[in-house]
Amino acid sequence: MKKISVLLVFITVSITNVLFSQTAEVINAAIGSGDCGMLYVYIQKGKDETDPKLVSSATAALRRYTSIDGGTLKYRTGKMDARVRGVGKELMDKVFTDPLAALPGVTAKLVTGVGDQFLKVKVIHDWICDNIAYDAEMYFSGRVRSQDYVSVLKKKAGVCSGYVSVFNAMCALAGIESIGISGYSKGFGYRETIGRQTDHEWNAVKLGGKWYLLDVTWDAGHLDRRTYIKNYSTEWLFLDSRPFLYSHLPEQERYQFYAPAITAADFIREAYIAGKFFHYGLSLKTEDPGYNNLADNGFSFDIALRNAGVSLSSELRTTEQDNVNSASWEERKGSVVAFDFDVPDASEYKGHIFARLPNEVRLQEKIDVRTFEGNWIPGTEQLFTEKKITEKELSFFKEAYFKVADNNAYYFAEDQLNTARNNAILKIHKLLELETNWMDNVLDINIKAAPGYQGFGKGVQKYPFTFSTYNDVSDTQLVSPIKGVLKAGSTETFVFSSKNYGSIAIILDGKFNFFTKNSKTGNFELAFEIPSGIETLKISGGKDQRSTHWGLIQYDIEQ
Repeated sequence: MKKISVLLVFITVSITNVLFSQTAEVINAAIGSGDCGMLYVYIQKGKDETDPKLVSSATAALRRYTSIDGGTLKYRTGKMDARVRGVGKELMDKVFTDPLAALPGVTAKLVTGVGDQFLKVKVIHDWICDNIAYDAEMYFSGRVRSQDYVSVLKKKAGVCSGYVSVFNAMCALAGIESIGISGYSKGFGYRETIGRQTDHEWNAVKLGGKWYLLDVTWDAGHLDRRTYIKNYSTEWLFLDSRPFLYSHLPEQERYQFYAPAITAADFIREAYIAGKFFHYGLSLKTEDPGYNNLADNGFSFDIALRNAGVSLSSELRTTEQDNVNSASWEERKGSVVAFDFDVPDASEYKGHIFARLPNEVRLQEKIDVRTFEGNWIPGTEQLFTEKKITEKELSFFKEAYFKVADNNAYYFAEDQLNTARNNAILKIHKLLELETNWMDNVLDINIKAAPGYQGFGKGVQKYPFTFSTYNDVSDTQLVSPIKGVLKAGSTETFVFSSKNYGSIAIILDGKFNFFTKNSKTGNFELAFEIPSGIETLKISGGKDQRSTHWGLIQYDIEQ
């Protein structure tokens, strides 16, 4: 009996060792491939089914994919690498006529001497963004053809699969492991659901034993109606897995590089959150907002800030993108910003969140034809007549914009590496007093009235109107009253918190009604009777009581 028992123990141990050995092979393969789903399932198993050392390795690998990777931030600068213009004319001419022969030389020219593998990927990414246009004509025809890298380079245009092909070809030549991923996206034409057929493709690269996601197509530009607008960014370059999944859902779960896995239902329910949302150090504090949301005398959610200097604003628009004045509000509470939206009626609306870093220069990308031809061009020509700009600077400005008659708009044709042109454009913007502090759209949601709610009323201002001098600073907050309409004859106690302005005042008929600073709270306060006969009431701020005051908040007045 003892011999049989010993034999059984030996057999049991042997089988267990074989099973653990097989499991180790599977889990180590999952670590190498970034299959977070498999790692997650293994980690969740009981102790009797797992090897502690293997669990530790799997946990460490999973953590690499599910936590924020701060090491990639230095590559997401929004600035194009100058190497993309250093290839040389002969090679550049040849690569678009004979890609098979010339692409190795172009790739070598771009990455030779670059020891940083992440930077190699960025340079390849940047070159494609700079040289390949999105084939809008092919996309809208519904017949996608020949998206191999040779065909795309010869045409200098492609759809998403073409961008993926060129990127993979150049990565292979540079000795970088990359793959293309098919899936679903909340890009142009998204209809709040996903079908049986995938609609988008993007890439992943393996660097330092980890897979990193990127979308060259979206970083190269975007569609506005049927027009492709070239607009370089690093918004989708090395973006962490979870942020990427708000807008990109792989067909195969293992390419999520995240766990627990995001389901198709999760993807459809969640709001569209742009890659730049995370670039600004923002994160959702609540499960809301979803992609579709109901307002019942308001709809609210919170966003957390890692960078206290980031300026945030919000806006409600119609589905045709017409602004609904003063239908949204934001309130800072330390490192959290609370957003409130409401709708005027039972129609569907779009809510937008915008962000901007301090001193960030952003030009207006789209200008309506009447404004551009009636104001911008005459104003610029007048500057030339007055000899405030040179003929070359005038030429730079005019060449920087192109007209799309079907869209009734002019668009800014960005070229980050043309320093002389960019300096001329900024100079003219300053002389014409055109805004250079436009904000990034970082989150989009749909909002409509909940059943039984009729909205706050068309033509009514739900929240106070805010000027850019209020929106562009991060340490100024209206405390009360948070309502858009005040009644003439009533007395309101206005309370402002501000570290940006040393003086707050209501100015009527040239008379300054200054707020006083509460010594206990530090807030600016004023009890004020709303006079009759005025349509609006503006609160302004200045450096001190002797300096110029600029509009911050404006209320409508009901008689």
